[in-house]
Amino acid sequence: MFSSEQSGTFESSDGTKIFYATEGAGPPMVFCYGLVCSSLHWTYQMDYFRANYRCIWMDYRGHQNSETPKDLKSLTITRLATDLKEGLDYLGVEHAIWFGHSMGVNVVLEAAHLFPNKVKALVLSNGTPFRPLETLLHTNILSGVFKKLELLSDKAPRLGQFLWKTQKGNPLVHRMVGLLGFNLFLTPIADVARYVDQLADIDPKVFLELIKSYDKYDGASWYHLIKAPTLVVNGQQDKIVPIAQQRLLAQLIPSAQIFEIENGSHCSQMDFPEVFNREVERFIATLS
Repeated sequence: MFSSEQSGTFESSDGTKIFYATEGAGPPMVFCYGLVCSSLHWTYQMDYFRANYRCIWMDYRGHQNSETPKDLKSLTITRLATDLKEGLDYLGVEHAIWFGHSMGVNVVLEAAHLFPNKVKALVLSNGTPFRPLETLLHTNILSGVFKKLELLSDKAPRLGQFLWKTQKGNPLVHRMVGLLGFNLFLTPIADVARYVDQLADIDPKVFLELIKSYDKYDGASWYHLIKAPTLVVNGQQDKIVPIAQQRLLAQLIPSAQIFEIENGSHCSQMDFPEVFNREVERFIATLS
């Protein structure tokens, strides 16, 4: 039996040090968060499931406790999935139930595509099947916005860094992000503030490089090959990823079941943790 709590770093195949942590003991679960996010987004699931499962999470390269790679071009969805697979190898985990939220959905789908033997089942929360900047916030305006941010980072890096850091401790930004990504009637504003402040600590170049890979991501030609049992969980009030995209994802994966949370936001697993966890338990019961 593995120890209840364990954390440290391992060296990925390109030499980048990746942070990992585990909680609890039992069958393994892997939790993957979204773009420049953190394990905060899965707090209520790991707190719940660690009583009977070994909950594992890793910080993506360039995020939180992991090392920023020497080559920023390695910040791709494929490389993140590879890091996770290598982390499971390091921990001696043969296969696991993989959870993905937002961009983490694409990371775990990539893992299921590249390393199917590592995946027992998938739980996909509030993700899109392809090209997020075409539909994010229900518009394609962000495609141009991010190009301007990239130009600012290249031409005036100090100014870009300064503007990025102004998010930290800014109650106006906390409120705006909360209104877009969360149900503020349910998710504590302290959780939103913690998320935004963690975001501000990440190098904006990591964000810009990774979003370029994320925006090119399109697995529609092979989603039908995924054999792992899959649960797609949607927030019907998601202002970030249109619900139509989330339903399309479920249609593209042959084995997918879909569960919609009526008043769930883009972070439905934080808005309604009891509902989310209960549905996951029902899903897991079908696996045996």
